[in-house]
Amino acid sequence: MSEGRGTSASPVRRPHRWRVAPAAAAVAVLAVAGGGCSGNSAPHSGGTSASPSAGDVGRQRSGAMSAMAGVSRGVMFGGDVPLAMAQAKLGRKLAIVRVYDHLGQPFSNPKIDRIMAGGTTVAVSLDLFPGRDTYSAIAAGREDAAIKSWLTQVERSAVRYHLAAIYVTFEHEADVLAHHRALGTPAQFVQAWDHIHQLAATAHLNWTDGGRLHWVLILTHFAYIDGRVSRFWPGTHEVDIVGADGYNTGGCRVARAHHTHFTTGKTPPETPASLFGKLVRFAASHGSLPVFIAEWGSVAYPDANVRVNWIHQMQAFVQANPEITAALYWDSQVPPCNYIINDSPTSLSALTSMAHAPDMQGRPTGS
Repeated sequence: MSEGRGTSASPVRRPHRWRVAPAAAAVAVLAVAGGGCSGNSAPHSGGTSASPSAGDVGRQRSGAMSAMAGVSRGVMFGGDVPLAMAQAKLGRKLAIVRVYDHLGQPFSNPKIDRIMAGGTTVAVSLDLFPGRDTYSAIAAGREDAAIKSWLTQVERSAVRYHLAAIYVTFEHEADVLAHHRALGTPAQFVQAWDHIHQLAATAHLNWTDGGRLHWVLILTHFAYIDGRVSRFWPGTHEVDIVGADGYNTGGCRVARAHHTHFTTGKTPPETPASLFGKLVRFAASHGSLPVFIAEWGSVAYPDANVRVNWIHQMQAFVQANPEITAALYWDSQVPPCNYIINDSPTSLSALTSMAHAPDMQGRPTGS
């Protein structure tokens, strides 16, 4: 998950248990960078159209879209490292795992190496340390040695572990300005992205240049809802995939903001379509780019069926939108928001059903 979910006025930070440093902060009380209450009164199907058959989905996701995303027929089903550690409960290997690195860190570690050695690819962030790093320093080339080293490590890992594609992003959730303001402006973010992407291109690491790196812009779902994505948009010549993080928080961030007790969801569930519908439309209007749901999840509710139904809605939404080529469940928590489901039999059963759907068997593939 992005590192924290808070209000737009007072974002919070969340440490990742699986990386040395935390990833980005998050926003929003009512619909936290992935979720919240939009006023919908009850769960209902998140799909934007009738769900196609598995065969139809495979055909629709083929061709240029699959090449840009580096994905074979279908959707890559994945999650974070904790879900990967629990994948035996799902009865299948994850196709893709979310990883968070910071500038100056090595790309891999023994845990991530084991995941990749098993044939699972990763979607990895190269994030900065506010107060130490800046976008302007990146764009000026002052961190080129560290960046080139990291990019090369990613490419070599793809070759070493026979992964046809690895997915990289720079400073995920950069639209959370309260956290990223110290790094620079949105325009400077774009300049830094331009520079890093060019470094990879010059070194022939990008999939269009003979390498295996595919570039995915990952912002909060709010960026697509309110249009701020335009301020962070590097352009279709430098973005292969558009992605977003989004959560059904059930009001947990409201509880945090008001310092009130929270154990399970209190507000009506946010629908997957309300979280990610505008992301899909943005992708369609920008060269029909493929889409990653880079982080998604839901808190539990007093009635266990609420979260179970929400997971089914998410599956229906993904199936109904062939632009989506990967969906990664964030099986972790930032108290009081707890999205962990691998210890909930009913929710785990719903996620397992999604994981085994015929159209959720996508794998990374070469161009």
